[in-house]
Amino acid sequence: MRLPRRGFRIEPLQRTEVFIHHTVDVDRDPTPNEWESVSEVRERMRRLQTVRPDLGLDVPYNFVAFCMGDGDLLLCEGRGMHRSGAHTRHHNRSALGIAFQGDFENGAAPQHLNAQLAALANWLRQLRNAMGLANLGQSRPAWAQVWAHRDAQSAHTACPGQILYERLDRIRYIDEEDDIAMDKPTWKLVQKALQNQDPPLYAGKRIDGLPGRNTHIAVRAFERRVDLEPRGVIGVPNDPRATIWPASRELLFLMAKGNTSGVIRRA
Repeated sequence: MRLPRRGFRIEPLQRTEVFIHHTVDVDRDPTPNEWESVSEVRERMRRLQTVRPDLGLDVPYNFVAFCMGDGDLLLCEGRGMHRSGAHTRHHNRSALGIAFQGDFENGAAPQHLNAQLAALANWLRQLRNAMGLANLGQSRPAWAQVWAHRDAQSAHTACPGQILYERLDRIRYIDEEDDIAMDKPTWKLVQKALQNQDPPLYAGKRIDGLPGRNTHIAVRAFERRVDLEPRGVIGVPNDPRATIWPASRELLFLMAKGNTSGVIRRA
């Protein structure tokens, strides 16, 4: 049976987030969330093409992940890398939708699940660093690098199930330096503040409003100048919202206004 590939063309840089789902379609043996053969996987992928005709006769996810009994993670293409999905309202163009095959709310966790989540993270890292999806992860929750379907404002669901939900923080595909990077408007503000310092920490270079090596060096130099150690905060210590970048930004603005009375504390 031939079915059309649905969805709209999406350019790689349009992908800014990852959403995790589960299909609630289980295996028929004593390990319902584990899969033993490629033939089983092929049969389930064909089933996903037709199980939700309301979403169109095509797999609604970009990819489907099968936790194999031997410990492998088998990723199958649904809509694929370059087409919109039909998995999360308001996020079908910006997000890669990845569904784990099985019921992760009521079924048992696969025995190799932690390693399989790590394998998924390695694959996402490759997409981001080497395959053109450089903006992947710009949008993400505070506690993880991927979204759960249930975290979407439009969602009224337990998807991807509690078993997966509790382990989503294991899918870490964004390198540490990128993980603490600021958004573009904040970079513009910090760069301007750095250039206004006396002496200028930005070395008089043109401000382009983009993250880059010069700004990174300048921020680190500023933190050394005001004796702000990594993870320093303004005011209340151990505030997770006041990590190194917001603290640096606020200090810059205080100094630009000639107000250095703010209390610097260590997290």
